[in-house]
Amino acid sequence: MAEIEVPSDFLCPISLQIMRDPVTISTGITYDRESIEKWLSSCKNLSCPVTKQALGGIDLTPNHTLRRVIQGWCSLNNRHGVEQIPTPNSEDDRGDVVKLILKEAVKGPRSSRLECLKRLKDIVAESERNKIYFQNVESMECLASILKEDEDEAAIVEETIEIISNINSSTALLKHILTQNPRLIDTLISIITITKTSKSRAATIAFLSSLYTISDQTHKTFTKEIIFVQLTRALKDQIATKPTLKILLHLAPFGRNRIKAVKNGAVFHVVELLLHSSNGRECELAMAVLDRLCECAEGRAELLRHGGGMAVVGRKILRVSNLGNEKAVRIVYNVCKNNVGNLGVVEEMVEVGVVGKLCLMLQVGGNLKTKERIKEILHLLQCVFKGPIIQDQS
Repeated sequence: MAEIEVPSDFLCPISLQIMRDPVTISTGITYDRESIEKWLSSCKNLSCPVTKQALGGIDLTPNHTLRRVIQGWCSLNNRHGVEQIPTPNSEDDRGDVVKLILKEAVKGPRSSRLECLKRLKDIVAESERNKIYFQNVESMECLASILKEDEDEAAIVEETIEIISNINSSTALLKHILTQNPRLIDTLISIITITKTSKSRAATIAFLSSLYTISDQTHKTFTKEIIFVQLTRALKDQIATKPTLKILLHLAPFGRNRIKAVKNGAVFHVVELLLHSSNGRECELAMAVLDRLCECAEGRAELLRHGGGMAVVGRKILRVSNLGNEKAVRIVYNVCKNNVGNLGVVEEMVEVGVVGKLCLMLQVGGNLKTKERIKEILHLLQCVFKGPIIQDQS
């Protein structure tokens, strides 16, 4: 085999191996089916590996002519050690099976719909390449319609949500589905309240987080209070913590949402999370959420009301990330600026070590804006305390 020059047209651009089942995508480039399916199933933003062009869909057209040419070449060179390539089974069969089961799950008799969804879930879990049969507009429309029509049927909803959460839909596909189903977010919010298992709640929150990432402002500005009840519950139960924090970050920039979040205990549970978590990314998200919530008076009051609120903010300085440091300083800055003259707040900051950490930050670096805030904080504290506040607290 090493002595034979393989025609370049026979090689897959991804694996650089002879294509056993050549398929052509919408850009006109041909790949080996297994290689392109793996690429597409792991690609959030669908694109052609060669041209980098965005793909409108993931249709794979078998290139039968090229396959026969490759098979003929392999046969001629078999005596030189070239492996004979068998004719592949029709891959369209699995795609057709998925379409038929999805159709049955949407329009079939109620008695069979749940079984159809369980079978689809098994197909998704069977292999990474199977996910590709669901990563298209038609399949996602079917799954979205099931959620819409059966949002009160907990068992059906849970199976559907688990399928959606496991297929890694592209950003473009999610945008299309949300555009065609503008009430999908509201449907998911309602679904969270009826799901019975932690796994399904986590999957629903994760899908909701993906949609909020690509949704426009209208989906975030007018948000029902029930979502904050459920997000706070998720933080309390430690379910889908990171997606929950991401949703809060998407919603918190809007004033009314901040009030709703604080009212339903978000500050308390974010502080509790920071007190008990050592996960860097989780703590960074939590600090970012707390920073947003402390932009309103209600949020700052809840932070000070929590016995470990200021202490945990100080403890996380220089322990999470540069972004975490910046958020911590912003939190302290907002608390100080809006509690000028409150000796109790100043004394607490000194006692729990916040002041010492701020002084350390001035020494180790950071961006200019953060340093300016630290100096202003120290000045405000000095004016209120009317005595030395910088002690050896590191």
